[in-house]
Amino acid sequence: MKMIKKIAKGLLITCLVLFATLFIYANWNKPSLGEKVYMENPTQIVVMTLPENFTEKDSAAVDRFLAGQDGVYSTVISRYSQTLCITFDPRETNRSSMIEIMSAYNTSIRERVPLSNRAECPVNLNAFRKITYALNVRK
Repeated sequence: MKMIKKIAKGLLITCLVLFATLFIYANWNKPSLGEKVYMENPTQIVVMTLPENFTEKDSAAVDRFLAGQDGVYSTVISRYSQTLCITFDPRETNRSSMIEIMSAYNTSIRERVPLSNRAECPVNLNAFRKITYALNVRK
């Protein structure tokens, strides 16, 4: 019985030391602006390719259409590069439904193929970063 109590006490002290270390590390620096913005208001982006014959009227119509969709924060339309960038709330909608909605709206609007295999978002949002953000009291 004494051996079990010693092991339990050792485990408890080890867990408390690890938590205290993580808490101190989390509060060592302020979270970056990207982390603050994402953690408080998560967003995802889908980038689509527009057809070559896209006009200003079409751009305005797409903008109005997407403004009425649930979860859409913003849209950026560039007729010069023929791209449509949709920023949306992943808690209300998802990437595949946004692609389906836009392809149903206009069959020639398609998802843009990524330019490279690396991630295009500069914010590091792995699980460890999320934990340290949650423990940071200076956010």
